Amino acid sequence: MSAVDAPGAEGRALRGELDPARVAALDTGSEFEAVARLSEQLEAGYTRAVAALTGKRLVPSGRPDGVVVCGMGGSAIGGDVIGACISGMPVPYQVVRGYELPAWVSEATVVIAVSYSGNTEETLSCVARALPRGCRPVCVTSGGRLAALAARHDLPLVAVPGGLQPRASIGFLSTPIGAALEAADLLHGFDEQVAEAIEVIAELRGELAPEVADDDNEAKTIARRLLNCLPIVYGAGVTVPAARRWKSQLNENAETPAFFNELPELDHNELAGWATNPGVVGRAFLVLLDDPAGDERLRRRLAFTASIMQPRVAGLVRIAARGVLPLARVLSSAYVGDFTSLYLALLYGIDPAPVVAIEDLKARLAGEGGSAPF
Repeated sequence: MSAVDAPGAEGRALRGELDPARVAALDTGSEFEAVARLSEQLEAGYTRAVAALTGKRLVPSGRPDGVVVCGMGGSAIGGDVIGACISGMPVPYQVVRGYELPAWVSEATVVIAVSYSGNTEETLSCVARALPRGCRPVCVTSGGRLAALAARHDLPLVAVPGGLQPRASIGFLSTPIGAALEAADLLHGFDEQVAEAIEVIAELRGELAPEVADDDNEAKTIARRLLNCLPIVYGAGVTVPAARRWKSQLNENAETPAFFNELPELDHNELAGWATNPGVVGRAFLVLLDDPAGDERLRRRLAFTASIMQPRVAGLVRIAARGVLPLARVLSSAYVGDFTSLYLALLYGIDPAPVVAIEDLKARLAGEGGSAPF
């Protein structure tokens, strides 16, 4: 699935086991299990959403004039994933990560509010601003204040199972967005995309699981090479949401700085930043998310960018998306990163479940009289 294009720095990788025993010892929150069950999440999430939204009117009357998905962090990434799957949709589509709705949102806009906990401050703010405009937001949540708002205002509600980390619930949180677009008659054939994605992810699971030996496991190999490096992830086309997902998973699961960018934009600015300062650049490890079914102009840029970067960085790996339809391609690209981030956490001796810095920030914000913002 991938080609490693630069030799690793021998001795950088920790000589630790990445096997089921190591997982059992460190993974107290069962993050590996949650990631491994993505195909089941996709199936269950889509089935739940279709049942909840069939026959629901998402705008008061007429054809929708646009779609806005409101969410933060692991609750927002599904909006990016579905955004990569809707080429040709006849109305604007925007993911909002923040407190405010775009000025153009009207009662004819499909607003989808995604908050795993139901208590995300920014998402609740967007819902509060949508209601006076006549919107009927679709609420995707496991409970909390968002579920209460949905009940109070008789809003469409897709209930997802609780007990997981938001970032480990991408299957439950992304498929309802596609189902909502189907219910609004803005997207067709999404069921086919889900079916293919389930098949592709199930196949990948068998290749990336802890039981698979290091030499045969792409995610384990990449994790060892990322140790003590600064991961930089580049995407293009449908793999841009996957690049964002890689970055956030490395941040939260492995507690390591990581950054992402997208082609072709980065070729007009960021590329120049790698020209000097070898002491900094030499610690970067580049992950390129290729899409064999994507725009050949983007693939050409990806290849040339790799050739320029390769001599300057600590290492480079190219990962090829799998599948024919967009959902499988973006999720397969992201799925390798999910497992890679978990294996990197094990190499650092970290339990991948807790997010101490985020919990600290949440406590500080709540202590100032605010609501629990996540």
